[in-house]
Amino acid sequence: MQHFSKTPWHLKRSHWAWAVAMVSVLVSPLGFAQSPTLLSPKPGGSSLHLGASDPNTSPQFGFDYKARATSHTEQGVRFWNLPATPLTYSSGGAGYTARLHLYASGGRQMFNWKTQRGFLSSAADVRDQDFTVFVRVHGVLTPKIAQVTLKIRGGGHHPQDGDAASCTMMTVAPSSNPHVTRFGKELAHPDYDYVPLKPAFAFALEENTWTGIKLQSFRNPSNARQVINRLYVDLAPFDALGQPRQQWQLLSEYVDEAGKRTGRYDTLVDWGGWQTTLRMDGYQSMDFAYVSVQALDVAP
Repeated sequence: MQHFSKTPWHLKRSHWAWAVAMVSVLVSPLGFAQSPTLLSPKPGGSSLHLGASDPNTSPQFGFDYKARATSHTEQGVRFWNLPATPLTYSSGGAGYTARLHLYASGGRQMFNWKTQRGFLSSAADVRDQDFTVFVRVHGVLTPKIAQVTLKIRGGGHHPQDGDAASCTMMTVAPSSNPHVTRFGKELAHPDYDYVPLKPAFAFALEENTWTGIKLQSFRNPSNARQVINRLYVDLAPFDALGQPRQQWQLLSEYVDEAGKRTGRYDTLVDWGGWQTTLRMDGYQSMDFAYVSVQALDVAP
């Protein structure tokens, strides 16, 4: 079963046009054999777009800590502001966080990283995928751990079942954080592995400034033991009408591989996830707009 936002068709079609018409080749500064190409959506694949939906009430979205987002419009951009919640992290230490969850396939989680069957909920879970967000952070509170994280392929985070987490992620951060971009795994909550990545160009997440962030994660068509994870940013993401400009630049890449250790984990994460998460840490609040996750068309 596939789940889509209940956006009117004329709005959805416009949203789809900016979100998935992605076939232009980027010049790679990271030394790839070929310039990486943004992949296109899989016809008929599961997808979820925020569109005109209210993330406070839609069953396909959710927040942690009973948080609520407020709607605003500025220079043609309709966005939501989500305040941070103070907390003590399960992994230790105090901080501030805000989290938006997406449930593209619906249903409920049935499996974890140890028991998965190529998915955590059902075959409709998003596997090869594009997760795109536009964010603006405000008021840094904990500079050294401030970051925005795109978490994919995962499940719920529960103290009674740590293995349900089952996710990977990529991050962007301000210059006050020792690492402006990283790849991470959290197969068992709250145990993280992080791999610092070399950014392709000078970058740091800036306060009070919109940044487009796109994560494409997909199985390597030429090597079944690998998943390619590519993180892109758009540093001037909106045109004069408030529409995304789609000027994506490749920031970092991590190739996950079976048996390749990231710390405590060496499991290849290639399954479809039930829960996709936009997460902010270390700021007072986060604005988000044009949020979407969708299956990618990857050649066999």
